[in-house]
Amino acid sequence: MIRVEGNTGPAYFREETLREGTVIQSIGFDNVNRRLYYAQVIQGGRKLPGESAPVAGDVRDLRGDLAITEWTLGADAADGSGTGSVTGYMYLRGFGHGVSFGVEPSGSSTYLWTEVDAVQDIDDMTSRGKRLCRFKFASSATPLDATNASLQKFTPVPGSSNNTASVDPLNNRLVVRYDAGGMRYRVYDLPKARAGDFSTPLVEVAEPAIPVDVNRYGKPSFQGYAVAGSYLYMLRGNAYGKKQDHDDNTATPDIVISPPGEGNTFLASVDLNTGQLVKSFHSKAGYTLPFREPEGLAIQIPKMADPGVYRLCMGFASGVQSGQRKASVYYKDSLIQP
Repeated sequence: MIRVEGNTGPAYFREETLREGTVIQSIGFDNVNRRLYYAQVIQGGRKLPGESAPVAGDVRDLRGDLAITEWTLGADAADGSGTGSVTGYMYLRGFGHGVSFGVEPSGSSTYLWTEVDAVQDIDDMTSRGKRLCRFKFASSATPLDATNASLQKFTPVPGSSNNTASVDPLNNRLVVRYDAGGMRYRVYDLPKARAGDFSTPLVEVAEPAIPVDVNRYGKPSFQGYAVAGSYLYMLRGNAYGKKQDHDDNTATPDIVISPPGEGNTFLASVDLNTGQLVKSFHSKAGYTLPFREPEGLAIQIPKMADPGVYRLCMGFASGVQSGQRKASVYYKDSLIQP
């Protein structure tokens, strides 16, 4: 497993410009074809083909309209940092918020597993996917709608909500996070899931709480997950300067739960064999970013010839100005034996 301890980690990419100026929501690697994908809510003021007028950003979020940016990886430097460039993008309408998505290589192509059929949350002005879908990434300015007949749609857990996906590239498995009276995870054989067979999950565990000093860090928001082998990794945290009511007392002022230069980013590992929390720690990776919000977790295998050596990569939204956000990725690669 990855050693999830120590406050900092090396930067793989820092302050890169993507298709949209919104914060990233999640990341995912095609380790075979050396591609990195980012999910974002479509930025406000953009008018897509077939739309009569530009659409505001909060409306995009409520509708579940996402942008996927494809970043083709170049050579890695000796210090582990990477090079690359934007090589494509897609727009998805009516899908969800993009907290996590799965990446499945297939020959020279890449297929994405995402939430779909967005259910609107008017109170929070956002949306979450009711089901999952699978589609081939194909760069285009023409949006892919949730109603498109070409989409493969799945309902892994009938009656559930808030469905998202991730792919374990070590064991070729699909991971589903869903709400069924509480957040839970199921792990499936990927070829069976692709064929629509969700009858026999390999693992099912409840999402455990993590220990946090609420007087100092509040209740960090869930920001992503990834699975490698027998371990589930979870990411929590908020943007610098985030305020939160920490004690449910309206007479007590809200506190800053993510202080600049420190933040409230937490990484945690869970043993999928037992469902028990193994380790949780506060991370200061990327602490010098002027704006820093943890967004997305993914497994990268730098060399497919040596799949046992992998990285746990954390996405961070950065960039000083709202509407001109950048993307940064930091990682941990120190392995310990379970």
